[in-house]
Amino acid sequence: MMKRAGWLIALFLFSLLGALAPISLAQDDQAASSVVSGPVANEPSAVPAVPPAIPAGNIQRFFPIIIRRPIAVGFALDIFNLTNSERANAGCPPLRLNAQLTQAAQGHAADMALNDFFSHTGSNGSSPWNRINATGYQFASAGENIAAGYSTPQAAMNGWMNSPGHRANILNCAFQDIGVGYYYRNPDPGQVTYRHYWVQVFARPN
Repeated sequence: MMKRAGWLIALFLFSLLGALAPISLAQDDQAASSVVSGPVANEPSAVPAVPPAIPAGNIQRFFPIIIRRPIAVGFALDIFNLTNSERANAGCPPLRLNAQLTQAAQGHAADMALNDFFSHTGSNGSSPWNRINATGYQFASAGENIAAGYSTPQAAMNGWMNSPGHRANILNCAFQDIGVGYYYRNPDPGQVTYRHYWVQVFARPN
């Protein structure tokens, strides 16, 4: 198992017609140093009518456990600004930083770090759209990028922008809002030892 490598997964959710609409999932999972392949489409999956309870958490609750809050908040804001800079270069409107999406993103970053896994699926079986729904945000379309092992915001953004799937989420001009999560755990015991965990949650409201 490679330790502290920058691993990325991208997940797209397009054309959602309410909480029960079928969705098409795409996943792009590779080491930062490997050749990036295109997303692989999975079978559509139905969103459950009643999402499971999500331990979503929030910035105030999670950041002080491992890292000083100003540093973590600063890193999250750096990701927000870098994302809008890339969108401006592509002619897309800037995203708005949304507290509910940030709650979903930060909760998932903390969940991955504290519960020793790296996946779009939460430790309680939640999907990205479950976590968004749990915050009360009503979305028409949404997407999630996750990364781990990158020690700076710029490095994480470089990894995402060099992956077609993640880049597509960042440069999706239809998205209007974003939430950003970052969690640093050191020491990072267990099988998944990336220490740095990053999450972007994108959405277009209903």
